[in-house]
Amino acid sequence: MGNFSYFIIRDVQPNAKYNFYVYSFPSFHFLYSFAPVGNGPEEYLMPTVIKNMPGDVFAFRDHATDRFVSYQLTDSCAAKLDEFHFSETDGRFCWEINYIDSNLYIVKRSNSRLSTRELWNIKQKERLDTLPNTFNLLADLGDDYYTEFDDVWISACGNKFASAYYFIDRIELGEIRGNKFYATKAIGTNIPPKFYLFNRKNWKSKYKYNVDNNVVHYEDLKCTEFNIYGLYAGIPWGDVETKHSSVIEVYDWQGNPVKLYLLDKNISTFIVDEVHECIYGINMEQCEDAILKFPYNLGS
Repeated sequence: MGNFSYFIIRDVQPNAKYNFYVYSFPSFHFLYSFAPVGNGPEEYLMPTVIKNMPGDVFAFRDHATDRFVSYQLTDSCAAKLDEFHFSETDGRFCWEINYIDSNLYIVKRSNSRLSTRELWNIKQKERLDTLPNTFNLLADLGDDYYTEFDDVWISACGNKFASAYYFIDRIELGEIRGNKFYATKAIGTNIPPKFYLFNRKNWKSKYKYNVDNNVVHYEDLKCTEFNIYGLYAGIPWGDVETKHSSVIEVYDWQGNPVKLYLLDKNISTFIVDEVHECIYGINMEQCEDAILKFPYNLGS
């Protein structure tokens, strides 16, 4: 977040021809598309974008083929820089990858029963450290536990990182030093909520599934050199996919509250432009073809 030259949108429609569309920033003029959808040698089916890449380098891991691919973005094209394989291990999926430096990445690997935040040298395929889970929900919930209950968003800037919980009102801050995780601060609760569980019918619920009554706390998270921005929902899971969030909490890296943005439209994800002092968000359910711009003066 901060000083960047391009704005990239991913096309997730079933009939998409290209995965990514590049716009100039901050003018938002369309420049080109790249990374065709398909099974060919230069095509990709399931790309997960690598967060926090430096400069105008854009990277992703294609989960369909285990390929890790990076591109240099220019005004006229996306030129491939590198490609190698980074395979899953022990049957867990790489849901999130955050760049720290040329050798280090924070990877969130999960299946339905186990999720961990790990520090990897991806090119060497070496796991360097694992951040212990804060809550022992597997022991507390037993067979009713699923990793959705303590799932987190992860965002990094330099050697600092933050994690915001989806179903728990908590943000955790930390640093990478000497190829190791170090937890530095926690914001919010130290006690997880009493969860509504899967496969249990709540006859008094307005939702089809009992688990939809669980409150979503953080729907997205972004970090910059000075601040952490958490998109706060505070509404049941059964509503969040259509309503989304309109509050952004801002903290400094010591965990102190800095600002609270009360947006006049709900958004599902966002970026922070500290150079031009504004926030950009999207809401595909309510504003399918629009990028929403919010000035800093909306904050309190």
